[in-house]
Amino acid sequence: MTEGPAAAAGTGVTEPADGLPVLLGGARARQVDGTTCGSAVLVMLAATGDPALAQWLETGGPPAGPRPPEVPEEDVAGGAEERFAAAQQRVKAATGRRALGPLPWPTSLGTPPWTAAREARFPGLRYRVRPVDDTTEDGATVLGLVEGANRRGHPVPLYTGGDVRGGLAHAVPRHVVLAVPPPPGAAVPGTLRVYEPSRGAVFTVRSADLLGRTEAMPALGGWTHVVAALLPVPA
Repeated sequence: MTEGPAAAAGTGVTEPADGLPVLLGGARARQVDGTTCGSAVLVMLAATGDPALAQWLETGGPPAGPRPPEVPEEDVAGGAEERFAAAQQRVKAATGRRALGPLPWPTSLGTPPWTAAREARFPGLRYRVRPVDDTTEDGATVLGLVEGANRRGHPVPLYTGGDVRGGLAHAVPRHVVLAVPPPPGAAVPGTLRVYEPSRGAVFTVRSADLLGRTEAMPALGGWTHVVAALLPVPA
């Protein structure tokens, strides 16, 4: 998985307004449809810690050792874009199972946070849901925990949404992005690097700019707030 030309806060290089493209095997790493933002994020999270999955996404070569759960059992025709799409559908099926007790989650509603935490996969970790209120001190604390996890090399899924001023439908989690670890030696205190799956791009944002927001942000998928984080804890 690669990004476009190096650019980040603090480097003296201006980042493009639409973020730095994230490429898998030369293809832009985008969610396959309007319901798979969470699935795309969970695939990228797993690939960050699983070289076999990353290799399959990039090249299509058979993974060494056990097949990662995101890789379909059948061959996937096409290139990297099709493989990423197939992996997203595998993850979407997994997060939809037993989401409402024994009942499945409606496919049109994307990925619920509790099953995303259940299915999130990274070596030595499990994930737990932590609500975020960006108008409070606790919200700032959670974003600090996200930055700390990234500095330790651990990606963190973030759920984004609006607020009650846009109606109740806006005040619930509506989109999923991924706070990703910075490249070695490139960490900038007080910033997060956020993979946004609808654009297939990474944005560098100041953590302070995520607090008490009133305007939408491209890094949040066009939403205003971070409303929940899946924080990593030791497995």
